[in-house]
Amino acid sequence: MAVRRQGKVEYSQYHRPMRYGVLLLTLLLCFLSGCGLLPAQTTNKRDATPQTRHQLTYVAIGASDTFGFGSSDPYNQNWATDLAGKLGPRYHLINLGIPSMHLHDALTSELPVALDAHPDLVTIWLAVNDLADNVPVQSYARDLDMLLQRLQANNPQVHIAIANVPDLTLLPHFAKQAAADPQALQQSILAYNTVIAAAARQHHTILIDLSQERYDLQHHPEYISDDGLHPTRLGYEQLALIFYEALQTAKYIN
Repeated sequence: MAVRRQGKVEYSQYHRPMRYGVLLLTLLLCFLSGCGLLPAQTTNKRDATPQTRHQLTYVAIGASDTFGFGSSDPYNQNWATDLAGKLGPRYHLINLGIPSMHLHDALTSELPVALDAHPDLVTIWLAVNDLADNVPVQSYARDLDMLLQRLQANNPQVHIAIANVPDLTLLPHFAKQAAADPQALQQSILAYNTVIAAAARQHHTILIDLSQERYDLQHHPEYISDDGLHPTRLGYEQLALIFYEALQTAKYIN
């Protein structure tokens, strides 16, 4: 699992061999420098710029839509990366989006990595897979409460933004389901969004509203990729803008 960081790529425990290689290379360079085989470098104090603002960590918890499915370059074209770019160079991104992820599984696969990172900002968009696979909304609510509790217990000052479910009836992927029982899908979306909104209020997090008013799939089919489910590059850019504006409204950023 690649853990992406703004400007570079971080790797999780599944890529430890690469870390060891970097460490060995660093030790070799230090040895050569100590032996005089590499030119010494000096720093001009007048040219040094002091770092006046500390770096902040942003963790994105999610599934394939956070990973970047639907774009031509998922590693670089996804809404989390776009949001990190809008937030500015102070933030480095750890993108934990894993395709096909459910919220319950994220408690054991993504949450531990997020806790270890001690983030300043966490975004959560994990609901569509649960809804599509008929996870009972009561089970989803319990898992969401646990996720938020553990994030806030780890760092009471962390800022959390959680997105709800957009109008899935406008996605071709759900067309058959919507045609078979138009009311059932709408009721499921409403039930999930009610739970998400309640959790956001209870835990004092930022609710990201992806309703049709904010993420207008009906009038912007260009937001939907050819698979009929995931966003396109333009769709990801719009999602990032919605997250960014919500963070601004909540006065998390200026």
